Amino acid sequence: MLAEPAPTPYDLRFQLFGTPVRVSPWFWVVMTIFGWDLINIDFIYVVAWVVCGFLSILLHEFGHVWAGKAFGSDGYIVLYGLGGLAVGASSVAGRWRRVVVYLAGPLIQLAGIWLPLWLWKHNLGDEGWLDLPIQVKVTAIILMEINLYWPLLNLIPVWPLDGGQVSREVCTGLAPGGGGVRASLIISAATAGLLAVNALVAASNHGVGFLPHVPTGGMFMVLFFGILAVESFQALNQVPPWQRYDPDDSVPWEREREPWER
Repeated sequence: MLAEPAPTPYDLRFQLFGTPVRVSPWFWVVMTIFGWDLINIDFIYVVAWVVCGFLSILLHEFGHVWAGKAFGSDGYIVLYGLGGLAVGASSVAGRWRRVVVYLAGPLIQLAGIWLPLWLWKHNLGDEGWLDLPIQVKVTAIILMEINLYWPLLNLIPVWPLDGGQVSREVCTGLAPGGGGVRASLIISAATAGLLAVNALVAASNHGVGFLPHVPTGGMFMVLFFGILAVESFQALNQVPPWQRYDPDDSVPWEREREPWER
C-alpha cells in the first residue's frame, strides 16, 4: 500500500540539504481534502493546513534520511497521496541502526515542532494565548495536532508504518526467519483490525469508540486500518513458518522479495 508512486510530468522536484525531493500532485489534493473543514473559518486556513502538513511530513522524512546518513546510507524523499517516503534511508547494516532510522521520523516531529510549540503555549498561559491573533493560534494548533497525532500514528506496530517496521526488526531479532516475520504480521493484522473496528464503532457512536484515549479519525481510519489489516493477513498466509534467512543481520525483505511480493 505504501509504495513509491510512479513519476509524473506534474511532480514538483527540488533538492534540499543535498537530498532530492519529489512531490506528487496527489499530495496536494489529499492534504487539501484533509483540511477542507477549515474553510468554515476561512479559506486561508485550508492553505495553512496544506503548508503545515507539507513542512511537517517533509521534516519527518528528513529525520529518516539524516539518521540513515549518520550510518552511511543515503536516500531521497517522495511525498505523495498517503504521506511520504524516505527511499533508501533504512538500507543500513545492523538491526539497531535500522530501528533508529525508523524512529527518527516520528521523533523529529515530536521534538522539533510539537514540543517547542507546546512549551511556548504553556508558558504563555491562558490569557497570553487568548490575546494572540487568531491566525497565529489556528496555525499553531494545526502544527501541534499534525506533529503529535501523526507521529504517534506512525509508531503503531502496523506494517508498513514506522512502528510496524520496528516491530518486524524486533520480532526477527528474537525469532530469525519466517517465525519472526509471521509474529510481526500477526501483531500488525491484530492491531490494524482493532483500530479499524474502533473507528467504525465511533463512526456510529458520535465519535466515541470502545478504546479509551484513542483518536478515531472517522471513516478514513476505518478504511486505512482496514486495508492494512487485510494486507497484513494476506501477507501472513504467504510466509511459511519454517522459512529461514541468512544469519548476517541484513534486511531480508529489502534484499530479497517476500513471496507475497513476487
